[in-house]
Amino acid sequence: MFQQMINGSIAVLTRPSASTFEEHEQNNLGWALIYSLIAGAINAVIAWIGSILFPQEIPVFEPGMEAAQPGLFALIFGTLIGTVIFLLIYWGVVYLLGRAFGGTGEFGELAYGFALFSAPLAVISSVGGIIPLVGGFIAFAVWIYSLYLTYLAIQSGMNLPANKALYVILILFAIVLAIALCVGIFFAAIIAAILGASGGFSP
Repeated sequence: MFQQMINGSIAVLTRPSASTFEEHEQNNLGWALIYSLIAGAINAVIAWIGSILFPQEIPVFEPGMEAAQPGLFALIFGTLIGTVIFLLIYWGVVYLLGRAFGGTGEFGELAYGFALFSAPLAVISSVGGIIPLVGGFIAFAVWIYSLYLTYLAIQSGMNLPANKALYVILILFAIVLAIALCVGIFFAAIIAAILGASGGFSP
């Protein structure tokens, strides 16, 4: 099954189209998660290697405290837990939006199609991320391509026409943007409160 998913990934990445996704479509949520978790574990190892090759200074707020890099096991474990939670929420939102526009696909089909491209692209993005200077450009290119593949995977996984799949993408983007703004405002308020409490605003 794992080899079958690798073959599917190669197909959708090199021959991107809704029909290619249909060709390799399966209703298999379990393997979609397993495939994504394998990619998550690889990403954690890459991040760990990157932290060794290119160590970064971590700010320390208390005298006498030393910043420590997370261990490999803790990094992998945290990544896997975060991956499962994020993917189930993300796939669930896309699925509900697709159903709202009349989609008839199964949740497992949508998840499987997403995993075929998101898992390998996440690894590519992680590898590029540890390369100085060009990492940001690689990540941006991967994000653009991933967005296009998401559009195709929604058509296939939810059995939606192109225009409705585009509506799902636009609404999804608006949701992500709203969440990002809320998180930004939240942390800005926390920072402002900390600075205010420490007299950061006093003349």
